[in-house]
Amino acid sequence: MNDKPMTAIVEFQVNTETTSVEEWLEEWSKRAEDARVGEPQTPSYAAAINSEVDNNILVFERYSQGDSSLKEHLNRTAHGELHKRMGDKNMTKRRVMGTRFTDVEGYGWWSRPDQEDVMMRPGVILTVLGMRFPSEQQREKFIQLSQAHADYCWTEEPDTLIYSGGLALSDADRELDIKAGDLIFVMASTDMEAMVKHRDDPKHVAIGERLSADGINVEGTFLRSYETTGDGYLWK
Repeated sequence: MNDKPMTAIVEFQVNTETTSVEEWLEEWSKRAEDARVGEPQTPSYAAAINSEVDNNILVFERYSQGDSSLKEHLNRTAHGELHKRMGDKNMTKRRVMGTRFTDVEGYGWWSRPDQEDVMMRPGVILTVLGMRFPSEQQREKFIQLSQAHADYCWTEEPDTLIYSGGLALSDADRELDIKAGDLIFVMASTDMEAMVKHRDDPKHVAIGERLSADGINVEGTFLRSYETTGDGYLWK
């Protein structure tokens, strides 16, 4: 049983024959509010729209004590009520994908508590990237290198709201190419301009050169981008 801080991402496709995206989010947001006020071990529970498929909704979840926190979340009365209401109305067409990953200790950050105005703001760009390495040693070298860059981003990029990642607990069961032990990286930016600024920063670009010089081989297995709807919360 995993008791480390953990992130879960689950993507759903709205059944547009019965439900609009707005109606789906309105129903889901009731559950999100219950988590915000009643689940101290759920520090993040936010909804975001897939940038390429506008009726796909990502639910971004954080659990401070891993599986035990997730179990408490699933056992909430509000959780059962949500599934019943959505099931009765046939609101969800399918689960597109889902995965869980445990935090890499000391790697970046998952919130900027001083920026309370953005934790429930729509329009935040959420990026999820899968990375695979030929060995654990190369993976650890990459983490060490990017940890140092995270310190720079924390100071110089206040519009980079989340910059961290974790190790996948198991292989993905659908759609995404994820194997246990893959590094799943997560970044959130206040808007697209902030994301592009981070991407094009010379220090960020230089990481690729350093990886090559150190013989670190990174296989990017997937990249998805989402935009928060303002339902739920990125941190609390």
